Amino acid sequence: MNIRPNWNLIASRIDESASTDKLNAFWTEQCNSWLNAIGAEYGESYRIHESENFALLSDEDDRYLRIFSEFLERTLGRILKTLDGIALEEGYGKHVAIIFTDIDQYYDYISRFFPDDGEFGMSGGMYLNEGYGHFVFPSQDITLAEPIAVHELTHACLNHLPIPLWLNEGLAVCMEDVLAGNHLYLDKRIIAKHQRYWNENTIQSFWNGESFHASDEGQELSYNLAHVLVRYLSADLAVLREFVLNAQSSDSGDSACRAAFGINLAELASSFLGEGDWHCKKRPSGEFTA
Repeated sequence: MNIRPNWNLIASRIDESASTDKLNAFWTEQCNSWLNAIGAEYGESYRIHESENFALLSDEDDRYLRIFSEFLERTLGRILKTLDGIALEEGYGKHVAIIFTDIDQYYDYISRFFPDDGEFGMSGGMYLNEGYGHFVFPSQDITLAEPIAVHELTHACLNHLPIPLWLNEGLAVCMEDVLAGNHLYLDKRIIAKHQRYWNENTIQSFWNGESFHASDEGQELSYNLAHVLVRYLSADLAVLREFVLNAQSSDSGDSACRAAFGINLAELASSFLGEGDWHCKKRPSGEFTA
């Protein structure tokens, strides 16, 4: 099997009347064939380690794989519980995580999912939402891998929602805070960086998601700002749930924010950034920047 299979073609071979058990068995078989193909390309020492809900491909030692898979199992349950009514585990087969033996292999693999002339920042792991969505990590100390795993697994559990990127990332970093102790940190220096960077133009790149891929400090500040804003909205989890379930990328969540909290995105941003033109603006075509 190719390391980037035609998953649509594979899915077309499924008997739609098959039972859940048969569907899970089918996708598990396809998944293992795919992982074996990846392992064959990157090194004979790669092997598959399976737990109840996860299949890990790696050449890490057995102890590392056992500890990491146990952490993933606990984290999945905690995300579903913490984001009850928002996060969802759907689909058949197991969640897949690939841990590459070195950083060069990691970047070689993920580069296949980006345009040839594209750029992507340094990364300690990511969720690739293409075909059979999966997590990829470079080999690293497990204490460093855990908060990244929380972040990326949160994305996977939000994949069914058409929410704007700033909200998706904000929920993911909040889960890092709650479940992995990667707490929000603000001091005068960081606040000053926000005040220098954000203006009526750069804030549009935040609302439409472009700033999360910036090659300058805007990327770090975007994750930080998303963390701050989602924390602010989390005082009432029932209202937060209403907002998230109704937020649309098409207007960056502005309408849902008004309906749930009685404020627009500009007012939300001003709660941290202070006075300024923080409105989510429409393009000349009438579409929002998102």
